[in-house]
Amino acid sequence: MVLDRVNSLLKQLQFNKSEIDIYKLLLKKGEMTVREIAEELQLSTRIVRERLKRLVKDGIVGRKLIEKGWIGYVYYAEDPDKVAQAIKRKLIEMARMIDRCSK
Repeated sequence: MVLDRVNSLLKQLQFNKSEIDIYKLLLKKGEMTVREIAEELQLSTRIVRERLKRLVKDGIVGRKLIEKGWIGYVYYAEDPDKVAQAIKRKLIEMARMIDRCSK
């Protein structure tokens, strides 16, 4: 039971290749739309939206609403130090969950 919970928690920390590629691209190029990211990485916009949803939720990528003749979001990479802190917080949270499961 505890091992299953640990495995589940570790899966939450894993980033797939496209998520890593999106973060690296945003670090390099700055703010981009979903369409720009999709074109650059040769991914579907659906996949990019799914990956961005998780990256935003985890604090890896940020987004802001813009109006340039259209209304939409642009995405940007969060500072690597901030990302490291977010991952550290998540690890600490997971360690606490594991402790609770093992009691």
